[in-house]
Amino acid sequence: MTAAAPLPVQDAATSPGAAASGAFRSNGWAALRRHPAGRAELLRWHADPALVARHARWGRPVYLASPYTLRAIGPDGGWSRDQSEAAMADAAREVARLLEVGVTAISPVVLSAAALHATMFPRLRIDPFAPVLWEDWCRPILSVCAAVVVPEIRGWAQSTGIRHEVASALTAQVPVFIYGGLP
Repeated sequence: MTAAAPLPVQDAATSPGAAASGAFRSNGWAALRRHPAGRAELLRWHADPALVARHARWGRPVYLASPYTLRAIGPDGGWSRDQSEAAMADAAREVARLLEVGVTAISPVVLSAAALHATMFPRLRIDPFAPVLWEDWCRPILSVCAAVVVPEIRGWAQSTGIRHEVASALTAQVPVFIYGGLP
């Protein structure tokens, strides 16, 4: 498969919509250790699907926060369908792991990548790297979910989008399950 024409890569932390969580973003993951949600047991490090299942089995869905932007960049610096498919497949595997333990997971990466792939001919019509667009699109999904799950997929710790989703969840007193440890 060939890559689409290069699109500029934007970090959500530098986007116009970043101001709402700028303090969290500037401190990164280390700020989570000091977040009041950590003391309220809303934030669980070294989680796994079984732990998520004990809290969210067949109830409201969970939000699967997985890396996309940095994973979907091809060798030419633009969006790559092949890289996008790999990111989507990794997220889909995590949805399946949660399904196996009775948890309904919604993956914005699976949904958005499928939409991008379906609308890319004759050209890519949706900017895969538009942080404000994707924040606005993900917000309603995040608001209906009972928890946020961050699987240990390559790139999760570098993802500005995931850090923003985690900060939004904790601010709303929504539990967060992170499979990895503090980056």
